[in-house]
Amino acid sequence: MKILIAGGTGFVGRHLTHDFEKTMDDVFILTRSEQKDYANIHFIPWLRGDNELPDLKNETFDAVINLAGVSLSDGRYTDEKKRAIVSSRVESTAALLSMVRKMKTKPKVWINASATGVYPSSKSALYSDIGENPISRTFLARTVYEWEKTAYEAEKYGIRVAFARFGLILGTDGGAFPIFEKVFQNFFGGRFGNGKQWYSWVHIEDVVSAIRFIIQTDNLSGPINFVAPHPVQEKMFAEVLGKRLHRPYKTRIPKKAIQLVLGDKSAMILDSQRVYPDKLLANHFEFQFNTIDEALADLMAE
Repeated sequence: MKILIAGGTGFVGRHLTHDFEKTMDDVFILTRSEQKDYANIHFIPWLRGDNELPDLKNETFDAVINLAGVSLSDGRYTDEKKRAIVSSRVESTAALLSMVRKMKTKPKVWINASATGVYPSSKSALYSDIGENPISRTFLARTVYEWEKTAYEAEKYGIRVAFARFGLILGTDGGAFPIFEKVFQNFFGGRFGNGKQWYSWVHIEDVVSAIRFIIQTDNLSGPINFVAPHPVQEKMFAEVLGKRLHRPYKTRIPKKAIQLVLGDKSAMILDSQRVYPDKLLANHFEFQFNTIDEALADLMAE
């Protein structure tokens, strides 16, 4: 296959690129930084301030994967940070659309990063990716909504569009897990708030496999929940992690204290979205890591 990736140097992008490298698929990564090509991985400079986009009109790609955007986990959510989070996603997606629009042969599929944070926080609701769901009014949800709305324009060009609504991605070299591990190692772990909020999580290896699966499965489109089939409440996540690290896990960190320290960013650990991967399972996708015990055992294996 021939794959075009925006945001290929981030956490998910690195793992995805490494997987494509092993299977000798040709990968072209749009990047703002200087990178040297290697093996079957090629780098294309873009969005460096000159407003000129790469001319790819004569290139033919099997898939476009859009992961571009300022990290959600770095730094406090100041007004400036919020603007950067939204604009980096919407503007890069619009730029990618402009490039694809000019291609003589359009990609078969466009996979756009998204997040389960688009769903309202609820301890009782179960969110499926089949059928309609309400949209939350939080900052993160509005960001996801604008991102998906912009990417959906690709459908006008006859391209199948899928939104990868990532849950809490667990990996050792990025995402949420290293932060949680550090907190527990330093004896600050425990129940965040009342600990009853649902964490819909997914192992990074299953994220990579699911993206490949979507490329190869023609009937998968629209929102797709990238979460393992067994979400857990935060108190259970804390117990499993605490026991593996031999650290306390019953300490309660008050909700107000977390909000005071993290501001709007606290929604990432206090909001509750119980999400189920109906579309992936209905199409017989097999998760390698179904339970939180399996996932943490792999991530913490010596």
